[in-house]
Amino acid sequence: MVNVGDVIENPVTGERITFVRTSEQTGGALAELDLELSPTAFLAAEHIHRSQEEKFHVLDGGILLRCRGEESISGPGDTVVVPAGAPHAWAPHGGAAARVRITFTPGAGIEQFFDEFFRLAREGRVNAKGMPSLPITARLGLAHDMYLAGPPVPLQRAAFRVLATTDRLLHRSGS
Repeated sequence: MVNVGDVIENPVTGERITFVRTSEQTGGALAELDLELSPTAFLAAEHIHRSQEEKFHVLDGGILLRCRGEESISGPGDTVVVPAGAPHAWAPHGGAAARVRITFTPGAGIEQFFDEFFRLAREGRVNAKGMPSLPITARLGLAHDMYLAGPPVPLQRAAFRVLATTDRLLHRSGS
C-alpha cells in the first residue's frame, strides 16, 4: 500500500515520485503526486488513461508534453490538462531536470500502478525503454484501464485479456 509521503524511483526512466495525496485519502476522487524528472528522463511509452484526467502543473524546470499528436512546452507555473482517453507522453525539456505536480481525477488507485511499475524497473524486469514484458503490461493495463497509444483500445483489451491470463499462469507456476 502506498502512503502520503512515500517516495519511489524508476532507475531506468529517471523518474522519482513523491505521493502527495492518495486515492484512499480522497475517497477515490483524486490522486496527486510530485514527479521529478532527471535531465535524461523519458516516459516508457505514449499511453492513454481511458477514465482518468491527468493534470500537469510544472513546479520547476520545463516539460515537453505530447497530447493527441500535438507538442507543447510548459514551464514553472504552467498547467496542462490531458483529458481522459487522450494519448499522451512527456519528457523534461531543455536538458534540465523538472518537477511536476500531477493530479489524476479520479484517483482510481493509480498509486498501485506506479508502485508496481517502478518496482519492476528496480528489479530489472523491464527493457531498456522501461517497458515490462507484454503479459505484465497487459495485466497492468487491464487493472488500471490504461493502454498504449496507437492500436484501438477494444483490440488492446481483447489481446490484453489473453496476455494477462498468460502472465497469471506463468506467475503461478513460478516461471
